[in-house]
Amino acid sequence: MHIPSISQCRQGALVASLALMLAACGSSDEYKWEPWDTEQQAETPVSIITADGTEEDLKTGSTLGIYVVNEDGTVTWMTVAVDSDGNIILPSEAQTGKVIAYTPVQLGWGKEAFNTLQRFEVQPDQSSQADYDASDLMIGTMSVVTRGTEVELQFKHMLAKVVVHIVDETGAIDPDNASMRLLRMAGTVSVSLSAMQVSTVENSQIDIDMLPYNVTDRRISLAAIVAPQTIEEGVDFLEFTVAGSHRACPMPTRTELEGNMTFVYQMRYTDEGLVPDGSYIVGWEDDGTETEFDIRTTK
Repeated sequence: MHIPSISQCRQGALVASLALMLAACGSSDEYKWEPWDTEQQAETPVSIITADGTEEDLKTGSTLGIYVVNEDGTVTWMTVAVDSDGNIILPSEAQTGKVIAYTPVQLGWGKEAFNTLQRFEVQPDQSSQADYDASDLMIGTMSVVTRGTEVELQFKHMLAKVVVHIVDETGAIDPDNASMRLLRMAGTVSVSLSAMQVSTVENSQIDIDMLPYNVTDRRISLAAIVAPQTIEEGVDFLEFTVAGSHRACPMPTRTELEGNMTFVYQMRYTDEGLVPDGSYIVGWEDDGTETEFDIRTTK
C-alpha cells in the first residue's frame, strides 16, 4: 500500500490497482544481480493481490525476492523489479514450480535464507513514506502458471498496522508542529520464508514515529507498522506531541495486534486535551480514513 506523504495528503482510498509483468534478475552469493538469459524469459501478466482480496500497488523500483521450489526439491532464487511501465518479467523457470515471494528485498536473504530463520526489523522512524514502506513485510505465493496466462500473486502483510485518527475540535493544531509516537512496541520478527510465517522476537521493544498520511483542516491520520503483539489495557502505548507538549495515551482495552490487520484508535483534541473516542480492529486497507467525522466543539 502506498500512503502519500504529508505534502501529498488527500482524502480518499489509498489503494490502486496494478497488473504486473515480472522482470527478473539472478543473484550471486555476493548479491551482484545479473540478468537472466533473455531466451529463457517469458512475459506473463501477474496481479498482486493481498489476503483481503485487494489489488496492491507496487511502485516503480519496488523489488521482490522470489523463490521457486522445483519438483526435485531444489530452490531457485531471483529478484524482480517493477519498471517505469509497471512491468516485470517472469522467467520460464518460475512457471514450473511453486513460487514464494517477499518484499521488500533484504540484504542477505538469498537462496540459503529460504530454509533458515531470518530477522526482520521495522524502522523506528516511519514518519517518511520510504521508511514506512520498508517496514511492510509481505510474503506471497502463486500456483504453477501457463505461459501467457494471467495469474495472481497473493501476498499477505505479515506485520500489524496501527492507525490513529485525531479530530481537532479547537482548530489550533498546526500539523507541522504535531507528531505521534508509538511507545515500547515490539519491532522485530523471526521469519520463515519456506513456511511463510513470522514470530515476534521477545524484548524487541522500540519507540516508533508514525507517518502522517492524511491531513485536513480538522483531522490528522497517522500510521505505523509493528510486530504482532499483545498490549495490555491501561498501558501507555502512544505519545502525541503538539507545540512541544507531550501527552501519553493508554490502550483502552487489552488488544492483540495480529498480522495483516489494522488497529484503529480514534481521538479528539479538545480544550481539555486529548480525549479517546473509540477503537476497533479491521482488515489492512480498511483503516477508517474515509469515515465521516463531526466537530462537536469549535473555537
